Amino acid sequence: MVLFLSGCTGLRLMPRDEVLYTGSSIEIISKEKIQRKAKIKADVNDIIKPKPNTKFLGMRPGLWLYYLADRPRKHHNNKRKTRDWIKNKLGEAPVYLNEMDTVIMQKAIEAKLYNTGFLDARATYITVRKKKGKTAEIHYQLHLNQPYTIKEITFPPDTDGIGRWIARSEKKSLIKKGNVYSLDDLVNERARIDELVKRHGYYFFNRNFLEFLMDTVDHQVTLHVRLKSTTPEKSKVLYRTEEINVYPDYMVTSDSLPLEHLIIDSINYYKKTKYIRPRTVLRSVYFRPGHIYDSRIQRRTLGRLNNLGVFKYINLEIKEIDTSAFGKLAVNILLAPLPKNSLTTELQAATKSNNFIGPGLTFSLRNRNAFRGAELLIFNLQGSFESQYNGVYKGQFTYQVNPRIEIDIPRIIPFKFQPKTDFIPHTKFGLDYSFLSRVGYFDMNSFKFDIGYRWKQSMTIEHALTLLNVTYYNIYHRSETFNSLIDSNPLLKSRFDEQFLFGIGYSFFYTEQQKTAKRNRFYFNGNVELSGNVLALGSKLATKRPIDANNPSKVFGVEFAQFARFDIDVRDYIRISNNNLIALRFIAGWGLPYGNSNTLPYAKQFFSGGAYSLRGFPANSVGPGGYTPPAGAQNIFALQQGGEIKLEFNAEYRFPIFKFLKGAVFYDAGNTWLNKANINAPNGEFRSNLFLKQIAMSTGAGLRVDLSFFVLRFDVGLPLRSPAVPESERWVINHTKFNSLTFNLAFGYPF
Repeated sequence: MVLFLSGCTGLRLMPRDEVLYTGSSIEIISKEKIQRKAKIKADVNDIIKPKPNTKFLGMRPGLWLYYLADRPRKHHNNKRKTRDWIKNKLGEAPVYLNEMDTVIMQKAIEAKLYNTGFLDARATYITVRKKKGKTAEIHYQLHLNQPYTIKEITFPPDTDGIGRWIARSEKKSLIKKGNVYSLDDLVNERARIDELVKRHGYYFFNRNFLEFLMDTVDHQVTLHVRLKSTTPEKSKVLYRTEEINVYPDYMVTSDSLPLEHLIIDSINYYKKTKYIRPRTVLRSVYFRPGHIYDSRIQRRTLGRLNNLGVFKYINLEIKEIDTSAFGKLAVNILLAPLPKNSLTTELQAATKSNNFIGPGLTFSLRNRNAFRGAELLIFNLQGSFESQYNGVYKGQFTYQVNPRIEIDIPRIIPFKFQPKTDFIPHTKFGLDYSFLSRVGYFDMNSFKFDIGYRWKQSMTIEHALTLLNVTYYNIYHRSETFNSLIDSNPLLKSRFDEQFLFGIGYSFFYTEQQKTAKRNRFYFNGNVELSGNVLALGSKLATKRPIDANNPSKVFGVEFAQFARFDIDVRDYIRISNNNLIALRFIAGWGLPYGNSNTLPYAKQFFSGGAYSLRGFPANSVGPGGYTPPAGAQNIFALQQGGEIKLEFNAEYRFPIFKFLKGAVFYDAGNTWLNKANINAPNGEFRSNLFLKQIAMSTGAGLRVDLSFFVLRFDVGLPLRSPAVPESERWVINHTKFNSLTFNLAFGYPF
């Protein structure tokens, strides 16, 4: 294997008269102490082009495949097409030294340094040959003095018109005294002023009409912001929106159809069909006749109309009404509807760690405008069949039928709540029924009903409020074989108890994933769920007796669960370079049963282990605490071990191999616990002096086929430490064998 991999460098197949460019090194030379050297080098390295061939563990697999497929051979056309596909899709064209224009790159580096405050910087370079002249790198030397800082910034005088708004925003300037000079700061400041001016009616103003004059003395910069003398007079005129015209079914049918003209809230509404109610559209139109033009109103209108989800084409035209008299605008809103109905079909295949395998089929019908109010009606019908092809349950099978109806209404009902954001709040209803049959064991019905709201506060903040969540499970047609299995294991038996959940919940999301320019992107999700409190109060008032878990109250003859559940998911994505990333995640959860319950419902417990958790252990097999299930129960229907407390940490380094193939190395640690001791799960409770010793650990590596819209992931996990064995033997890495490895095949990244 080592000999084979050593041949994948591609150098053996390279033309003799060529020299492969292998990258650049950067050295900072200065008589003074320069701050943030690593960032300076990273910024310079980002602009050096072209990039060398991708390297992985000393190999260049893309380059090797390119050369291999490019070698001249006699072959059939189909084979030629295959070789071309390997060459162009999997392969990577060589980057030779003669492709590097070092003179231009030297100037580009000096320009980059100038734009980041090193106004007197100088760059030099030397070429370093390696491997008997077959490869070469370019060594750049950056000769730097201390960067220039901002001494002062001045704005136009507080006069009428545009100058007034620019001058009054001086305190909000992005350019601060004492900061290092940066061209990016100037670009962002010009964009800030442009947005400010357009918020106050100056529609034809353009950021290119602003200029910065710069004076430099003793490594300090004085900036003067002013309007260019060539700024057109039209750009200095205040504009109002005098006329708003809305066309809700633009190009939906032949232009020969007559237009029906309605005037609603002083807005002209021209429709051809009854595709959508006018009020639904106009709730998302914030322009009003006679109001001063505001760029925020334009952005909010576009965002709201797009979020309705019923238009495939949205065009907002703004024109002058009378060019002879500046100051009046007409707003034309042209909307082309999407097809109302769509049907999708998905064919699935599943294989599980308990050797069950089988197909699945899903039909999904979507109506994007169910009641002419941009309501999204979704009807899903899912069916699946699984059987064990090898093992103790060979010949047994499972089938499931799961219809679900969802309604998404683009407003908060029944309230007239209209948050002043670019996003539409949604009211969601869901009704779900599932029938599951494990032939020879049991049948199960489950019903779910939920009502809630979801709304985005900004691009980074989102809220979800569940007003009502009702869940009911019912197990019946239990076979004697099944009863004997669960009677021998109380934990397994509790999993199949009838359950009735009636609660509320709230979720908060904060994500910086859209901020792709940030090197450090943060994610936070917090959830709170309460269940059974209303039913407990009603039962107490009706029966005149206190709620007692030892003598639980019932609803429709079924015990209801009463609990509180909290969990957080915190992530940090640290970009080392354009293609290298460190991803970190911390999960903490706690569930507290009380009142009518002495245990957390199985469906609300926390689990650890599997492709999206601790990848060195089978799915949901870790914990609680140091508990080990009996050997005879470990594989019963892929028994999942849950807990009421969870702590988990994951770290992953992600790197490219070539093109869409990426790699990762990872480390996972965590476990679940019970709130208190349980005779059916010895050593499963959380103890402050023991929980660290019960942390499970695993490590491993993986490959990811990342096509942006689709990610197939293959991870191999190695257990390092297991809490399910005596304490002196928990470092299982000391006696690991090949069959200890856990192979995970999954879609998407783990977090």
